[in-house]
Amino acid sequence: MKNTLLPSLVGVSASLVVVWWLHGFLLADSCLDNSGTFNYETNLCTGENNQLIELATSSTMLVTYCIVIMVVSLLTASLIRKIFRI
Repeated sequence: MKNTLLPSLVGVSASLVVVWWLHGFLLADSCLDNSGTFNYETNLCTGENNQLIELATSSTMLVTYCIVIMVVSLLTASLIRKIFRI
């Protein structure tokens, strides 16, 4: 049985890119929910009078990231194995 590491590595890499994008999206959404303005260049959330709003990563976000990592990794690795018959 051939078992290569390449599909798993591609799957993990893809999941990290997806989580990186998702984290930025959720931070911007959280900032806007708190009536702030989000600067996409500096990734800072500012409120009234240009005060910085500190955005915390909640446990719900962490659970979401873990689920996304597992699902995207498995799907990507499975698709690569099927497409290239590895």
